[in-house]
Amino acid sequence: SVFLLLVMALSLASCGKSDTNADTNGGASTTVAEAQQGSSTSEQNESKPVSLGDFSAQDFDGNAVSKDIFADHDLTMVNLWTTTCSYCIEEMPILNELRKEFQDDGVRFNIISVCMDVGNTNEINEDSLKKAKEIIKTAGVEYPTLIPDSVLLEGRLKGIQAFPESFFVDSEGNVVSEPYVGAMPKNHWRVTMKNEIEKIAQKGNEE
Repeated sequence: SVFLLLVMALSLASCGKSDTNADTNGGASTTVAEAQQGSSTSEQNESKPVSLGDFSAQDFDGNAVSKDIFADHDLTMVNLWTTTCSYCIEEMPILNELRKEFQDDGVRFNIISVCMDVGNTNEINEDSLKKAKEIIKTAGVEYPTLIPDSVLLEGRLKGIQAFPESFFVDSEGNVVSEPYVGAMPKNHWRVTMKNEIEKIAQKGNEE
């Protein structure tokens, strides 16, 4: 029953595309169901990792960002959020602290976030971008925040209904984890990150 309560709490700690409660919970649960489906298919296709593709996103300073952003780190967490999602915003300082914690320990780990409601690189919503910049400044975010391009939006980021959603990517830009839907407490994220870091280190040793 404790586990069930935890699952319920985590599924509630996410924002759907609409602000109504029915949609929020529906959005979260369908995404969790899709996530579980996705993880079982990815287990079957382990030889074919899902690549984020040759995208050309943009950071909040207007610089072009490609999959090279992953190259210097063994593992990168990609965190998807929106400016209207309070859970997304509340967990930003936690993610920032954990990134620093792992990097200070010499782990080649990074976080990048993608703001999903500022439009795309061809059509940026300036009002939303201004709001997003204020949010990351207030939250003290030190990791890069990206505006997605059509390659990302038509690929791995297509059809996402609940935020925040996070997943982990290797140094070559391949998705190596199931999606994690909803905000989580700091220690929960720390354990999750450690597990994902160990998994990628093991894979490296096998190769």
